[in-house]
Amino acid sequence: MLLFVTHYNTWFFLVIALALLTQVSMAREDAVSPAVPPSVQSAAEGPTAAEQELEQNFLALIESITNVKNELIELKRQLRAAQDDVDKKKLTGEIDKLTLRQEKLEIALEEFALGGVDLDLFRELPDTKFDWKKELQDVVKPLLIELKKLSERPRMIEKLRSEQKYYQARLPIAQRAVQKIEELKKVVASPPLKKELTGLEAEWKKRRDELNSQLMVVTFQLEDALAPDPEDEGKIAASFKEFFSGRGLNFLLALGSFLVVYFSLIYASRFFSSVVLRRKKRGEHFIARLSNLLFQSLTVILALFVAMVMLYFRGDFLILGLLVIFLFGIAWTLRQSVPRYLTEAKILLNIGPVREGERVMYNGIPWTITSLNVSSTLQNPLLRRGTIRLSIEEVANLHSRRYAKEEPWFPSRENDFVILDGDVFGKVLLQTPEIVQLQVIGSVKTFSIENYLGKNPRNLSIGNFSIAVTFGLDYKHQAEITTTVLEQLKAFIGERLQEQPYSDQLKELIIDFNEAGASSLDFIIVAVFSGDAAEHYWGIRRFLQRTAVNACNQYGWTIPFNQLTIHTEPGS
Repeated sequence: MLLFVTHYNTWFFLVIALALLTQVSMAREDAVSPAVPPSVQSAAEGPTAAEQELEQNFLALIESITNVKNELIELKRQLRAAQDDVDKKKLTGEIDKLTLRQEKLEIALEEFALGGVDLDLFRELPDTKFDWKKELQDVVKPLLIELKKLSERPRMIEKLRSEQKYYQARLPIAQRAVQKIEELKKVVASPPLKKELTGLEAEWKKRRDELNSQLMVVTFQLEDALAPDPEDEGKIAASFKEFFSGRGLNFLLALGSFLVVYFSLIYASRFFSSVVLRRKKRGEHFIARLSNLLFQSLTVILALFVAMVMLYFRGDFLILGLLVIFLFGIAWTLRQSVPRYLTEAKILLNIGPVREGERVMYNGIPWTITSLNVSSTLQNPLLRRGTIRLSIEEVANLHSRRYAKEEPWFPSRENDFVILDGDVFGKVLLQTPEIVQLQVIGSVKTFSIENYLGKNPRNLSIGNFSIAVTFGLDYKHQAEITTTVLEQLKAFIGERLQEQPYSDQLKELIIDFNEAGASSLDFIIVAVFSGDAAEHYWGIRRFLQRTAVNACNQYGWTIPFNQLTIHTEPGS
């Protein structure tokens, strides 16, 4: 009502303001000294300093509104008389700014008079049409509004303080500018200069009054924001209470009934399976799996039915209708995915391309399928924590097969000794579904599973391993290389091997003539050990080379070096 009157009669605000001041004064006096007789109250000398300041603020706001209205009238007159498009555009922009300023001042005056009442609550027109979105928003809107106000209050206070500092810094400058112009007008005698100074003085007074009114409005808003409101503490609680006593309560009851029925039937199904069907091997009985799948589907349908019945008896047809629309939407969406769901249904029934208890390759590693369900479980016995879970969508892209007991599940085990690409020798410290760690020459190297398998690991600890060494003698031993020299070399290396700590793991020693090379007559020395001697791999290789050299020293054999023989014709 006040906003409507302001547009037509500014001075009417003054009357309302004075009436409000009288009511505020009487209310304060009643609150401070309720026992004072009316005769004493009427004998008061006059309004207090706070009431005088409040009246001055009202008058200042009314004066600002009147000035803005006068400026708008003048600008509209200039706009009607303007001929140039540039001037019209400029005047239109100034009119828009002043119109917005007038609206803000009138709103500030109304809020000032009403003690900071939020007028936005009274500006929404009622909508008589049914809108399910609006109905749904009304469920949580009061709660969200209060929570938003609570979270935005610190930012609003900081913004108001920043604006207050802005106006406080510029208002003294504007006042000094007005004083300076007034002093200049007193000393100048030129009429044109006085006229110019008069116009400049009016402009700076206008600017000063605007800064003063803006500072007053911001100060009032800041004080109102900082003042503790006893109603704020109960607003959020009231909003929560309203939410949980209306459609919010209906929604929670429906959701709770759905969850209770669903999990009760699921746990009952698991108990039945563990007690009645515990002697049956999982994956072998088609009827049992089919019954389990049908029971899970009926569990969801029954839980939804109970939730809908709860909403029906609560009389909340809005949420019930939304739930029905949501279910129809899901059914329409699933219509496009029937082939994929048929494949997944076959997998759940253990009649698809992936079956429980079989072997499957995933990320380059073999796994056994220990559990085939909506969330399936795969296991590798040679990996630490070698159990992973896959969704039914991921399992649908795999193919499994039956396997033999002798098939390996991984190239190595923890504490095995391996050689990667024929040159990296190390002990396996850790192997998981993601990484493998090796101890290599006192340091620890980490490989991803893909990188580790790509280096073709050779496991020395499983079964037997062999070490082959080539050793050559000079051609001057050609006459006895396959007889005496060979027998002496076999005996010498065999005797020295018996003295080594890994002699018990020796399975076979092969020493024989290999070939006649370009510069030497070569022997091949092959030592076969069991996997228990794998940690001595490089030590055994060095021992065979060292022992062959010692045999040369023992029997006076000559070790050749690379030679180049040149044949020449006579007389050349």
